[in-house]
Order: sequence, then structure tokens, then C-alpha cells
Amino acid sequence: MSAPNMDCEQRGDIDSVFGWIANLCNKETRLWAMLELFERRTHIDSLGLLLWHSFGAVSGLLQEIVSIYPAIYQEIELTGQQSHRICTAIGLIQAMASHPFIGIQLIRCQFMCYLMPLLKMTSQTRAVEHVRLSVLGVICGLLKSDHPEIVSYFLGTELIPLTLRQLEFGTTMSKVLCAFVLYRTLEHEVGLKFASRRLARKLHLIHTLARVVHQLTLEPEPRVLKHVVRIYSRLADHPQNLELILKLLPAQIRNGYFCQEGLVGFESASLELADLNRKLSKNEEKDKVCDDAMPENH
Repeated sequence: MSAPNMDCEQRGDIDSVFGWIANLCNKETRLWAMLELFERRTHIDSLGLLLWHSFGAVSGLLQEIVSIYPAIYQEIELTGQQSHRICTAIGLIQAMASHPFIGIQLIRCQFMCYLMPLLKMTSQTRAVEHVRLSVLGVICGLLKSDHPEIVSYFLGTELIPLTLRQLEFGTTMSKVLCAFVLYRTLEHEVGLKFASRRLARKLHLIHTLARVVHQLTLEPEPRVLKHVVRIYSRLADHPQNLELILKLLPAQIRNGYFCQEGLVGFESASLELADLNRKLSKNEEKDKVCDDAMPENH
């Protein structure tokens, strides 16, 4: 195995990296090894590959994930120490997930099914929030790869209802990441078709978006608004969604409430809102023409 490219050129430092990876197999030495690797993850170009191909490394990280399950299912409050430990393990998993080859392998071997339960924790404590954000970070990294197989996998999980819940009730950062996850999922044709297929599914999504928009009028967050507008626009690309969107779309989206110049975090707000409204207006005009063309009953 070739040595990774690192800022430090001394052979001893490279040997240390291999030593820490080997120590992931041992429960007694795992925490220290995870902390050392996590701290240096941006300086080790091949860290994801090294972890994936090293004997026992992935298994050791998986044991850390599974160890937190009792806290999830028995509703035991996470301590800061537990949260820090598992977030470190998830951070190393993200190093693997960000690699295009390994990301798809994580999906194919069902690795993500071990991370998804962590999103079911409903507590809003700081310890749980750090875990939640870490898992969402892995999912965002996977979705950035633009691989349709990854989107299809997540559509078969509880990701959409879980992210919709956090989009409505989560912290600001959770909302930002969940909005991004939803948009990236719908960006793919398979995701749009999935969201548009059943009435109950569409209603859940569009009602949640409407409630989030009302929240944004009270507590503005341009980064969330940006993705919400793009989700609406993407949903409007499917003709079966247009009637519901027009019926349930909050007035603030149509009356220019959010059209501010230079909105930090969503500088293109005016343009994107105008594009969305043009899509919806075309459909309204089309419906009007169809109604006018209908023969009157005598």
C-alpha cells in the first residue's frame, strides 16, 4: 500500500497514520486513533481509501455506530462525551463517503442502513444535534456525487419523512441540510417521480413546505428559503403537482414578500421567485384557456 500524500514528509508521521488505522480494530485504542485521524483528515488525501481498504477499520467504525443504538431505542439522553465519540467516527465515515468510488460501495453494501436510525432521535439537545448534523453531512456528501443509484437507495429508506420532520421542527443548521437533501433528491428524475406518485406523499411534502415558509416569515433564514423555493420549482416541473402547488402555495411566495435585493445566502431570490411564479402563471393561463374552450351547457 502506498503512503498517502501529507503535509508532513517524515516517514514516522506516515507510519503513525497506518498505526492509527490499525488501532481502529481495538476497542481500547480506537478512540485515540479516531481522534488523531479525524484531526488530520484534511491533510491526508487518501484517508477514505486507506480506511476502506484497511483490515478491520470499517468494522471498528461500525461498532461505534451500533454502540449508540440503546440510547436511541431506550430514549436514553446522550452525553457530550458519547456524542463527540460517535461524531468522530461519523466524520471518518464521511471521509470515505466523499470518495466517488467508495460512496457508491457504501450504498451497495447497505452501510447507510446503520446510520439512518440516528436520524430518528427527536431530542433537540446539543449532543443529539451534533450526531444528527454529522449523519446529514454524510448523506449530503453522497448526494453531491450525482449518482442516480444513490438517490434510488435513499428513496427506499425513511429519509424523506425524516428530513421533512427536521425541516419543520429542527434547528437552523438541520433545516439547511435537510432542505438541501430534499432538493438534491428531487433534482433527479427518479426522485421527482417518487415524490409526485402518490397524493398522500405530495400533500405531506407540500403542506410541510408551506408551514416552513410561514416560519420563515417570522424567523428569516435565506439558506433554507433558497432550497425551499428550488424544491417548489422542481415540483412544478411535474404536471401532476401544479394544481396542488397553486392551491396550497403560501401567499408570501407569490406576492414578493421575500424579493429582497442582496439577500445574504440567497442573493438570487428575486430571480428564482420570479421564475417559479412564471411557471405557475403559465399553468394558470393554460387552465383558463381550457376552461374558456369548454362548451357551455344549454
